Amino acid sequence: MQFQRLNKTVLGIAIVAFGWMSLWSQSSGAPSSAGTGSSEPLQVFSSMLATGSQQMVVIDSANRSMAIYHVDPTQGKLTLKSVRNLTWDLSMEQFNGQTPLPSDLRQAR
Repeated sequence: MQFQRLNKTVLGIAIVAFGWMSLWSQSSGAPSSAGTGSSEPLQVFSSMLATGSQQMVVIDSANRSMAIYHVDPTQGKLTLKSVRNLTWDLSMEQFNGQTPLPSDLRQAR
């Protein structure tokens, strides 16, 4: 049982390390943001949640999709929380927008 927990922990740490290595291996030496037009097909962003779990967001710029994972720090358990193709989201003109809306700005021209 203890050996299985150790294997899960090692797997979780390896996944987190891979994500951080991919961020820091870019030419600037610092994490990039999703809007920089990076030529890297996968971008990984990591943050700690208030629950103590680590959240990893993986963005596939080639497929315009993202996945969110949580890593349990005590068991090393990796859980897929959500996957979404962003193509249709990014083609929307507005959502939960505030005034002035895009249509208001167009009319003011």
